[in-house]
Amino acid sequence: MNKALKANERELIKLIRFFSKRASLLMETGELSLEHEQLTQACEKLETQLLTHADNRAAILDKRERLNNIIQDNAQCPKCHKADMLKQQSVATNEHGWKCNTYRCRRCNTNFTWNRPNNPWHMVEFLEMYIKELENSLTTDMAPEMRQHTEAAIPQLQDSLFRLRPVLETSNEEVMALSEKEQEMDKMIHQFKNYLLIEKIKLDTYQE
Repeated sequence: MNKALKANERELIKLIRFFSKRASLLMETGELSLEHEQLTQACEKLETQLLTHADNRAAILDKRERLNNIIQDNAQCPKCHKADMLKQQSVATNEHGWKCNTYRCRRCNTNFTWNRPNNPWHMVEFLEMYIKELENSLTTDMAPEMRQHTEAAIPQLQDSLFRLRPVLETSNEEVMALSEKEQEMDKMIHQFKNYLLIEKIKLDTYQE
């Protein structure tokens, strides 16, 4: 059975297949009514709907997970300024509410939290703040070389922000739509499962 199915979906599909098999046997002997034949067809359609929904959910969540992992923070130990002996320990939330990776440098025996977000949603907020800081710095006195570097960096960062925002917005919309669909499906699954259980009892009684 499809691994993308949730427990309640899997349970309903088992019930659908059990019911359909029993109903088919009764149809072969001419003992099943047209009403039950129509119900069997409805079961088949529902199973297809459940499998399609499960595949769609898996695709959206997989895309979300891959998107969440696109940020490579390129951390360096603040003491030795190297990255080759770093081991990620956990995730911390900083004063801005951003999730950042915490590391241990095995060379220096130092624990630290990297000062960059570890996910694209918080990275957008970081970039917005960083761009403002750079723009403000241009109003102060600075070395010509530093000013040239800063002026070149701002449009590059703005371009990254421009490309990242719509991707995240689309993902957020997909997840919101999925959440609404999940509620609808869970309600429908609960109702149809109860209905099939009643029909199963009727079938068992009829056979007796």
